[in-house]
Amino acid sequence: MTSRSGAASPSEVHNHIDGGAAGVVLQAGTITGDVWVAAPRSPHPVPRQLPPSPSHFTSRTGELAVLDEVAGQESGGRPALAVLIGPGGVGKTALAVTWGARQAGRYPDGELYADLRGFSPGPPARPQEALGAFLRALGVAPERVPPDLAEQAASFRTMTAGRRLLVVLDNAFSAAQVRPLIPASAGCAVLVTSRLRLDGLLSEGARFLDVAPLSQPQAVELVARAVGRTRVAGELDEVAELASLCGRLPIALRVAAARLASRPRWPVARVVAELGDERSRLARLTAEGDAPVAAMFDWSYRALPEPAAKAYRLLSEFPGAAFGVDVAAAATELADPVDALQRLVDASLLEEVDDLRYRFHDLVRLHARAQHDAGRAEVVPRVATWFLHEMTRANLVVIPNRWRVSPVCEQYRNTPPAFGSGRAALEWLDEQLPNVLAVLEEVVARQHDEVAWQLCEALWELFLHRKHFPRWLRSHELGIAAAQRCRNTVAQARLRCQLGRAYLDLGRFEAAERECGRALELARAAGSRHNESVALDQLGTAAQGRGDVATAIACYRGSLEIEGELGIERGVAQRHRRIGEVLAAADRAAEAVPHLELARRMFAGMGDEKDEAKVLVSLARLAARGGDVPSATERLKRAWAVLSESGSPVYQADVLVGFADVAEYADDPAAARGHLVEALQLYEQAGGPQGERIRARLAAHEATDTAPGGEPGQAGE
Repeated sequence: MTSRSGAASPSEVHNHIDGGAAGVVLQAGTITGDVWVAAPRSPHPVPRQLPPSPSHFTSRTGELAVLDEVAGQESGGRPALAVLIGPGGVGKTALAVTWGARQAGRYPDGELYADLRGFSPGPPARPQEALGAFLRALGVAPERVPPDLAEQAASFRTMTAGRRLLVVLDNAFSAAQVRPLIPASAGCAVLVTSRLRLDGLLSEGARFLDVAPLSQPQAVELVARAVGRTRVAGELDEVAELASLCGRLPIALRVAAARLASRPRWPVARVVAELGDERSRLARLTAEGDAPVAAMFDWSYRALPEPAAKAYRLLSEFPGAAFGVDVAAAATELADPVDALQRLVDASLLEEVDDLRYRFHDLVRLHARAQHDAGRAEVVPRVATWFLHEMTRANLVVIPNRWRVSPVCEQYRNTPPAFGSGRAALEWLDEQLPNVLAVLEEVVARQHDEVAWQLCEALWELFLHRKHFPRWLRSHELGIAAAQRCRNTVAQARLRCQLGRAYLDLGRFEAAERECGRALELARAAGSRHNESVALDQLGTAAQGRGDVATAIACYRGSLEIEGELGIERGVAQRHRRIGEVLAAADRAAEAVPHLELARRMFAGMGDEKDEAKVLVSLARLAARGGDVPSATERLKRAWAVLSESGSPVYQADVLVGFADVAEYADDPAAARGHLVEALQLYEQAGGPQGERIRARLAAHEATDTAPGGEPGQAGE
């Protein structure tokens, strides 16, 4: 972004916020003089989340026709809902995504996809996970996603009202998992795949479609298309036998075809003979539908070179939905896993999500986990440790001087920065968050508690800037439990303070006081003066939020004393800033200014432009209140030049509110309204109480504009 200035040339603001499968570009605008003029808002993002349709998709003409019928019938004001039922590997997902790809024109507002992991080795996905991803994909920035399931579901219904969307919910385990993910609009359609019937969705108007294995001719056709008709023309009887050995299941047929395609001199009869040797072993497999699939996977697995076989075994332990080469290297300890990954893709034992990520089919993952490997138990803690180190390197770019309990940061204090800017580091952290949370859940479940609490602590920089409130709350429940089991009171105090900050940002002051009060007790018991200071600081913020100025100042002064005792210059500056802000809010400007000026000078001396800019906003308000509007405006311009590059819409909105305050002191309500409208658009992405306060101010402006003697939009002109 370019800096906010009064020059005639426009200054554009574009802040990309990760929204799951789709991003949000914040509204652009220009500055003419001191007036912010909003540009037209960008249209809603159109998510395109469906996985690619499988190559050599064969037949399913009847099933596709049924889905056409479901989508076209009158649904009584509800979305069309179809549940595709069948055993693992039968092709339910392929059918759903192929139909969706062919019907893209019917759903111009996009497609949403979620793997609900109902039949994966780990726990099924919680509805909150999928809803959060859907809301982000529909244009809600991570900061704005509500923390509670009911609020998320309500927001999703609001966002989808009047839209034409396709929603594919893959591998559902229960009707309760699905219900919150059903959109509001009759123009939408929902396809659910499951191995269970999910009769509870009858009340939602569901149509149930049984997906059976391919017919024998269809199975033969799939192999012929995948391998090449010319090659199999003289062995159609053998292809038919191969189809039978595969149980006519598409996933097994694709694995067999991949093996043949990669060995152009092999006759089909050789594959049939090799599979025939496994029939005695298949009798011991009891899970319905798994026997032919397991045989096919056994056969393909044994043909892998050892590096690829090792990657197959160990990567199946990774709990995330998809992974990249870097995670594969951490999980397998292969110096360069690219060749191993490609061999697994070529054998149809691994799917390419895109150019950078891979994933397992759930049945393939189960088969891979069944293969013995002595190093299997170390994969999750090893990957967790890798994430901890990489997140720490990113965090040191975002907030270089932050105090951390984890000792890992000391390894990187004097190393070159891992990212070119704090924003780039935040983007990487945002991209990795789903996998980090999956790993955190797993290490806590396996009681690898030492790495678990450190991984939780390392989420601070991302949550501070991007909020992700539902994930913030859940991750810290896990991290605190891990720290408790470690009997690490310092870590527990730290994580309770981090959780308390989430509650502060949400305006839940009682919950914040509960967590920070407990953190204060733990810190004092452990002699952790730094944690004690942080807890006092946040208790001061909670008291300030409740309007208790005296308690707020007392807490801030207590924290200030500790920061001075510890020699933490930045902490001293922060506490002076806090005291100055609470005094300013209490109309005690003469007392506030010395604290704020001292904080500003200290931040400037440390080269901390971001925190200096925040202080400038507070000083600008006081200057305007005292009648010095030019000085106030200049300070805000300086603050904007820094905070517009911060990667945080909240920090940007704070400056815009400062401009609005100064405009009101200058008796320019039209300019104030413009600043408040733009600030509201930014605050709405962060949730919490700020948005409500800005709405109230805008409502007050509107009431003034429409009062007797005034015309809407004419007040003060």
